Amino acid sequence: MIFLIVTSVLLLSGCSTDQDTSNENNEINNGTSEQYDEEELDPCGNDIGNGDEIVFGQVTPTEWNPDNPFRSLTIHPNDPNIILIGTEANGFVKSIDGGETWTRLRHGLRHSEASGEQLYPEVYDIAFSESNPDIIYAVTTSGPGPLAGPYGGSGGIYKSIDGGETWARKNCGLDNEWILCVHVSSDNPDVAVIGIAGGEASGSWGDIKAGDYFDGGIFRTTDGGENWYRVNLTDNDNKNEYKYIKSLKDDPSVLYLFGLNWEGSSPNIGFYKSTDAGETWTSFSSELRDHVITYFDISSDGEVIYAVDEMKILKSTDSGETWSKYDLHTSGYVIEMFSENPDRVLFSKIDGVYLSEDGLQTETKVIDVKGRHPSDIAIAPSDSNIVYAIDIGYDLYKSVDGGKTFTKIVNLREDVLEVIP
Repeated sequence: MIFLIVTSVLLLSGCSTDQDTSNENNEINNGTSEQYDEEELDPCGNDIGNGDEIVFGQVTPTEWNPDNPFRSLTIHPNDPNIILIGTEANGFVKSIDGGETWTRLRHGLRHSEASGEQLYPEVYDIAFSESNPDIIYAVTTSGPGPLAGPYGGSGGIYKSIDGGETWARKNCGLDNEWILCVHVSSDNPDVAVIGIAGGEASGSWGDIKAGDYFDGGIFRTTDGGENWYRVNLTDNDNKNEYKYIKSLKDDPSVLYLFGLNWEGSSPNIGFYKSTDAGETWTSFSSELRDHVITYFDISSDGEVIYAVDEMKILKSTDSGETWSKYDLHTSGYVIEMFSENPDRVLFSKIDGVYLSEDGLQTETKVIDVKGRHPSDIAIAPSDSNIVYAIDIGYDLYKSVDGGKTFTKIVNLREDVLEVIP
């Protein structure tokens, strides 16, 4: 699997199993050797480590680290002009004026060294608290591996209480840093749910051996991330990857996820639904369990579901009871619907972003890209006329007419990351 190979490099690449060399490399990744004593007192590895040292990070892409924005294009719940995006190795970028100007935010994020570069962890997903948007959770990863101790990586869960200006690690109860999605309760910022992907280490480092398996699963906190506990869904939920946790706009306590195993469909757990903010879960649409559902979106009332199944889109209009197939040849990347009108949906193909206004009967290309696919689309929660989209390479597009037309407003690598040290 590509992500496993790419992300694991940050944690495990180029490191000898010789103890002396391993210790030397760990001093680079975790700050200093005194860090070990701190982590013995803090088994969660939440101390700041080298997070108070701001480094330039990777700006230009490399062959093994292409600098992707993942699913971390996130819009403030009440202000469509406030945008926060997580990068692969450069921390966060933020705009408070609709993309006109930008700042880089890194304080509190640990960094590690790979291939001679100091890199921040990949930011896979970001969630604002709706009731207090100054509180933000971000899940990051450096690949399957531990969060604490001498071989711990720089990833895991980070939380900000000042709108993203500073960050603190919140990893107690977790032992695998391959975290890909996060959801925060709309009415209580202390309640959050995350999805951790199970996976094998792709290299060896000290006590970690190539092929060692790190369990995934669904975890929940009720105390603002101070402690996380595992929520058992079913057998094999530790062997799945969870790209999304979605909630209903009409009832935010209702959550949805899809569990997928890239090594083969038999361990897939498929679609699950919670009606109590992630405390308990039940399976639905079992006929899709062995499908490769990479992205999905759900209408505000839960009746309409779009699911990207490899190179096609599946649609249900009865809460997942039955499904129709649309061979639109998608890229398999991202799909977003307008909550007030589920017939209006934006989705990506390898060559751009498309809009359908009639429930996938017809489509119109609204963003044209060549050579790099769109990787995330976000509709502003407070104003659905405002839509942002980002592609591989960090071109950011904006629509002010509900996705009918888009304008490229910035290349974040050239105009922000290469400009702000």
